[in-house]
Amino acid sequence: MVTTQQAQTEPQSEVHRCDQCGERTHHIVVLVARDHSQDIMPKEPRKAFWQAFRASSITNWAFGETLAYQATHVKHLICERCGEKFLEY
Repeated sequence: MVTTQQAQTEPQSEVHRCDQCGERTHHIVVLVARDHSQDIMPKEPRKAFWQAFRASSITNWAFGETLAYQATHVKHLICERCGEKFLEY
């Protein structure tokens, strides 16, 4: 039986197709905060703020905090077999 502490220390893993290996393998999942420095600034910042606020509030209400958290992060996937890395937005 896995304790809560053990589950927190083990990295999260998902199965994805690895182009390097040529088959579906386990990938370690790492969530990294999205870098917004390259985003294009809107012409109307105040309007864009309220649109983003409403969208995030609705997303949080409908799907929970996990999905809202993932929307602000980029998912890095690392193949456990060969070490190939790719990003999932």
